[in-house]
Amino acid sequence: MKNAVLFLLFSTLLFSGIATETASAQVMRGAESLYLRPHAGISYYMGDNEKSPFNFDGDMFDSLPYNAGLEVGYRFSPTYSVGLRFATGAFTQITDFEVATETADHPNTRWGVGLIARSLISEGKIAPYWQAGLSLGGGTSYVHTGGCAGNVAGACAEQNEISYGGHLGFGFDFHVNPSTSLFVETGIDIRAPDMASDGRDNNGFGGLDFLGAHTAGVTFNLKRTVPVALTDMVCPADVVDAGTPVTFTAPNNENATAPVAFNWAFGDGTAAQGMTVTHAFGRAGDYTVNVRASNGNGAYESAKTCVVSVKDPCIPAAITAMRASNMSPDTETSITFSASVTGTDGEWRWDFGDGSTGTGANPSHTYAEPGTYTVTLEVENCAGVTRRTMTITVSPYEAAICREITEMNTAFFARSSSALTEEGRAALQENLDILVECPNMTVRVEGWAAPGERRPQELSEDRARAVEQFYIDGGVAASRIVTSGMGRSGQGSKKEGLAQFRRVDTIPVR
Repeated sequence: MKNAVLFLLFSTLLFSGIATETASAQVMRGAESLYLRPHAGISYYMGDNEKSPFNFDGDMFDSLPYNAGLEVGYRFSPTYSVGLRFATGAFTQITDFEVATETADHPNTRWGVGLIARSLISEGKIAPYWQAGLSLGGGTSYVHTGGCAGNVAGACAEQNEISYGGHLGFGFDFHVNPSTSLFVETGIDIRAPDMASDGRDNNGFGGLDFLGAHTAGVTFNLKRTVPVALTDMVCPADVVDAGTPVTFTAPNNENATAPVAFNWAFGDGTAAQGMTVTHAFGRAGDYTVNVRASNGNGAYESAKTCVVSVKDPCIPAAITAMRASNMSPDTETSITFSASVTGTDGEWRWDFGDGSTGTGANPSHTYAEPGTYTVTLEVENCAGVTRRTMTITVSPYEAAICREITEMNTAFFARSSSALTEEGRAALQENLDILVECPNMTVRVEGWAAPGERRPQELSEDRARAVEQFYIDGGVAASRIVTSGMGRSGQGSKKEGLAQFRRVDTIPVR
């Protein structure tokens, strides 16, 4: 038969294979709770009667090298616990196989008590762990005085001495459900004084004996798991701005067994953990937010949802400029208005100053009457209302002829007369038609007298006033006419003879 160390090597290989499974889905292991941990397995020993871990004298199965016990402890967290362990076992190698004695003459049963601290290395369904602690133990052994062979009377002295020392171990925990898990482990008690465990004191192991065991067992949590139940889900009640952090909370029943895990999904591809979380949405839209609370290693779950409306952040509007397609229009010109506006989009309202209004970014308007108007733009968005004004001057409409005409008809008079002749009236009527059609035009009316006419200054003034009155009677405002008596003329016109000097000229003024 191979010795107990071969079993240790086999267990190590088994654990190494299992370790590849520990990357599986994470679970939470139990609440804070008392636990029971019964175990059973095989004992092994190394000491003065078994100096090598690889070969020994005798048969390890002369009697069954059992090991059994119970641990009572408390789990402080899903990964950390402390317990008090009681164990007993048959250590077949602990008797002296170098002499012809029977097991009955040399009892190999030993007991032990240990205070063990244990910590899981991970929280997977299969979780490796280490353990360490203090131990003490005892059992009936014989002090070898050198003549113990053949049960020679008086050669062996019986003793029941207590040994003490430390404990080290390693194992794997297999999650079954929130209150139960299985385990396999190997552990060893390091005991002193040297004679207390095996009755021999030859310092073959530096004055220490090693009592170990490969065991398997079950862990039972004694605290019943109270399922978690979400009592509310606190989400933003109003529309929130994109990029602004907002807080979510998911209260639950206070008696739920800890630990409780909270997992949030915000509907935008991101997630978070915790009863209260903060999140900022990057874009506008409606998002369905989910929260799931679980306990009992995921056996119990409660979920709630809410919808959060997100908008782009509100930036106050600012009107940086206002423009018109024509700053000096006439009454028949359509004007297109525009403006430069920053901030969040809003509603544009225009007041053209003549009782008319418009909306939008580029309204058009034609003024019916000439004048100076104050145009007001009002922009209203989520932050409020802002206004700005501009002034525009509108002129009466002018036909093309009004811009092109450079001279007008001359009215001629009889000698020493200021009365309009039929010929003169006909010439002036053409001028009057132009003045009516061109309301923006003003004229200078100059009266002249010919050489030899009496009172030339007075006569020239009378002739100018006669033409002025003709225009006024025809509907031309006096303010558009400037009248001058020029006296005796020394400059001719297009008419021949002295008649060319008896005239009134109408001159367009720009």
